[in-house]
Amino acid sequence: MRPIDRRLMMIGLGGLGLGACGSGQQTDPASGPATGGESIPVNHARYLTLERHPGFVLARLRAPVADQSGGQAQEQSALVVLAPREGPEPVLTGELRSATIVRTPVRRVAVNASPDEVFLTQLGMRDTLVAVGGRVSYDDTVRQAVIEGRIGQIGYNWHAPPNLDVVVAARPDVFLMRLSDLSHTPALDRARSLGISVVPTFAEDEPTYLGRAEWIRLHGLLTGREAAADRLFASIVAEIDRLKSLAATRPAVPVLWTYPNGGDRWVTTVRGSENAYLVDAGGRNLLARDEDPMKYSSETLSTEAILPVAPQARVWILGDIHAVPPRSTTVEAASPAFAEGRLFANTGQTNSRADAYDWYQTAVVRPDWVLADFVKALHPDLVAQPFRFLKPLAPGQYL
Repeated sequence: MRPIDRRLMMIGLGGLGLGACGSGQQTDPASGPATGGESIPVNHARYLTLERHPGFVLARLRAPVADQSGGQAQEQSALVVLAPREGPEPVLTGELRSATIVRTPVRRVAVNASPDEVFLTQLGMRDTLVAVGGRVSYDDTVRQAVIEGRIGQIGYNWHAPPNLDVVVAARPDVFLMRLSDLSHTPALDRARSLGISVVPTFAEDEPTYLGRAEWIRLHGLLTGREAAADRLFASIVAEIDRLKSLAATRPAVPVLWTYPNGGDRWVTTVRGSENAYLVDAGGRNLLARDEDPMKYSSETLSTEAILPVAPQARVWILGDIHAVPPRSTTVEAASPAFAEGRLFANTGQTNSRADAYDWYQTAVVRPDWVLADFVKALHPDLVAQPFRFLKPLAPGQYL
């Protein structure tokens, strides 16, 4: 499974103006407003702060960093100044002298992460895309443009560092870059030396699903669609509040979100924003664990760990693109979810021929649509609209 909340390995990203917090050597750019700035309320995103200054908007971005060698976790941070395209470049002093300046509204955007494609398309700014990761967009229009060469392919963030030659050829006003591996960091210095304005994006690292979605407000500021982004995000929050209120009127449904991964292994949702979907939809996750921001939302458990709770599960999110049928059906046979036909996969919006899975794309940006699916799965009479990301499964299906 490619976890949505995978942590970044971003130690030492000096080339983008990123610095480790708490080192005693560098001021944390996300620590507070610069002189003269007025805070723009950000209510859910933890790693995005916005300030309005005379003549520009300042975005403070920061990312959690897990030291995979066993050391203490650190944070990385960056400053981005969004200044109107028309008019003089702002004169920056103090801590802002190291900020990346982006003239807005941007007209040409390169991205290497699928959710950033969707943030733009949700704002009606698909035509700004000049380079994306590759050919696996669930958006047919974007994917066809890539196939025809009208949009460049720079490589997806989870596979390799970006192909900066393609980025340069695309001539973007900004490159929204997600970094998923420490080995990709040399690309940052080269991008800077080539004159590319790079903005790191940390939406997928947000610990809550609304925190991820609120990054659409940064995309709105970049593209001149600030008001539209604010309206869209407000509507997402309102719909989630409505769905949670509906679900709260019903008794909690015992549920499992775990799929077989070969042998006696089961990849199981136990915490994080994925578990929050189950809880907010009116479910009780039978394998929930204590929250830990430095751990993935899923853990790999044995058949022996799943079997004791399987008889309680009335609903089971069983299917996933990474599912491998188990060697025996002992676990499934114990659950009433199978007898009652309440089995689901998160592959409802999948184009397998294109290797395009919208669960990793639009689902990040539209948590209201995701939560509606989970409410419908747990309390079918509360949601009339069809499933989007979830789909019912028959016993023996895993996709």
